[in-house]
Amino acid sequence: MTHLDHARLVELALSAEAAAEDDAALRHIALCVWCRQELTRTSKVVRTAASVELSDLPTVPPDRIWERIRQELSEATEASHRPTGEVGPPGADV
Repeated sequence: MTHLDHARLVELALSAEAAAEDDAALRHIALCVWCRQELTRTSKVVRTAASVELSDLPTVPPDRIWERIRQELSEATEASHRPTGEVGPPGADV
């Protein structure tokens, strides 16, 4: 049995009209456990995405947070370039 492709399952999950008009897909889904489960999962994703509100979206961190990140990255970079012991100038034999 050939499964429905993911794009078709997404179309069916997004549109009740598309599902109602596609008898072959509906018959297949009725017989195919895998496609039925995929349609159920995809429909849950569609419902969840449709219920997202503006307040659910992440906000941009304030400038002070970005400044702190830059500072810590700069300090980490400087620390990684510091010598860890007594070392002569580059190219010198110690």
